[in-house]
Amino acid sequence: MIRRPAAPATRPGTVLLVVLVVLVLLTLAAYQYSELMTAEYVAADSHRRSVQARAFAESGVHYTAALLADPSSRPANIFDDAQAFGSFLVQENEIARFQGRFSVVAPLGSDEQGGGQGFRHGVTDEGGKINLNALLAIDSSGRVAYDMLLKLPNMTEETANAILDWLDPDDTPRSNGAENNYYATLSPPYRCKNGPLDSLDELLLVRGVTPQLLWGNDRNRNGVLDPGEDAGLGTLDQGWSALLTIHSREQNIDAQGQARVYINDQDLNGLYEKLNTAVGPDLANFIVAYRIYGSASGSSGSGSSGGSSKTGGGSSKGGGGSSRGGSSKGGSSKGGGGASGGRLTRDMIDFQRGRPRAIGSLFELINTSVSIPSSDPEQPAKSFPSPLNDRGAQRQLLPKLLDMVTTVRDAELPGRVNINTAPRDVLAALPGLTGADVTNIVGRRPDIASAEQADAVYQTPAWLLTEANLPPQTLRTLERYITARSQVYRVQVVGHFDGSGPTARVEAVIDTNNGRPRILYYRDLTELGRGFNLTKQ
Repeated sequence: MIRRPAAPATRPGTVLLVVLVVLVLLTLAAYQYSELMTAEYVAADSHRRSVQARAFAESGVHYTAALLADPSSRPANIFDDAQAFGSFLVQENEIARFQGRFSVVAPLGSDEQGGGQGFRHGVTDEGGKINLNALLAIDSSGRVAYDMLLKLPNMTEETANAILDWLDPDDTPRSNGAENNYYATLSPPYRCKNGPLDSLDELLLVRGVTPQLLWGNDRNRNGVLDPGEDAGLGTLDQGWSALLTIHSREQNIDAQGQARVYINDQDLNGLYEKLNTAVGPDLANFIVAYRIYGSASGSSGSGSSGGSSKTGGGSSKGGGGSSRGGSSKGGSSKGGGGASGGRLTRDMIDFQRGRPRAIGSLFELINTSVSIPSSDPEQPAKSFPSPLNDRGAQRQLLPKLLDMVTTVRDAELPGRVNINTAPRDVLAALPGLTGADVTNIVGRRPDIASAEQADAVYQTPAWLLTEANLPPQTLRTLERYITARSQVYRVQVVGHFDGSGPTARVEAVIDTNNGRPRILYYRDLTELGRGFNLTKQ
């Protein structure tokens, strides 16, 4: 009988199942780890590219500072030059998404073409705004400052006085103003500054100033009415931030960077030599004679320029004439008390005669004359008209005079408003200007994006007389508050990559400082988004 081998014992598949489960778990763990590492890589790459974008934006700030401070490389029009400021390549790469750039942009103002809906490749002029810290430096009483503030949109008497109380050094509240006695009642309490502002945001501490008033509805600060920003008006409102500043600055130097000639210098011989070099002998002779003899009776140059200048070396009061009193025809002044003496020369002037009077405004020298007594008592005094009475001479001499001569000895002037770049609302706030004057100025000056901006005629306020035909009396009121130059600019710089990728946006205020640029203000706006629809140039 053949015995069959016994059948092997049946083994359960537990081991195989365990192995399969382990393999699945290991696979899932490897997959999870791979996903985690991929996410970490993406996050690290995103962070790296974000840091790069921030570096691109920061490099754009320093690039702009260097460009503005160097006359040899400075663009002809710093307000709108896509070649100099648009999509500047910083990091080159064969792969487009890794190519890094920065773009220097400026939101369009309400007066510019586009009506505040768009941007330029360039800078924004801080000199085109009202410098709050300078207002009380020019007029310590605050009367002019109050009038200017009250003309700003949405400003009230209470808020204007509260702002001035915050700025002035005393603790006495103005009418409906606010000093320590008000701020001490708040929770938490704080003290009134009673000094200059350190930033424009500090105004939010002043009673009556709200974020809506200061910044308007442009919450991401790109100068465009984006979805969600419309408060129901359908228009962009950039608030007082577009009209006010604390950063504008002006050095008392001419276009070549040299100290201006101080017209009220007591050394008349030295003054004459400097004036002779700066503006020529005819005007130099007249200025010295005007300081010695004053304005001829009845001529307009001796009228008051609205009060004495604290830093001007003396008062411009004392003549009382109006701008209509002098004649520019034929060179003589009605009521001048003497016959026309032909050409005024230096040897006719007695440099030792009495104490020379101070000139409060350079515009006093227009539409006026001087009367020089004759050495013979029986002969009448001779009258000599100002060279600036002649319309043709005004175009030639007045820009030189305003560029190279000053009534102020100080090396630094309180920040004045640049009439070439100031928005209409800023111009309307300036003392002595009517609505018609503002319209005339805006219509006569070149567009901010125009190459004509660099034309020599617009480099001093002389064009307000020669081109816009404003009367000298108005300009004498304005002189302490206006300029035609700037050295401080605000920029927004966006760091970005070609194609998709992270962006960074920063804002800075740059003082070109006569070739030695300084960053006065810096703020990261990245959290507010890209802000601008940039395309590769």
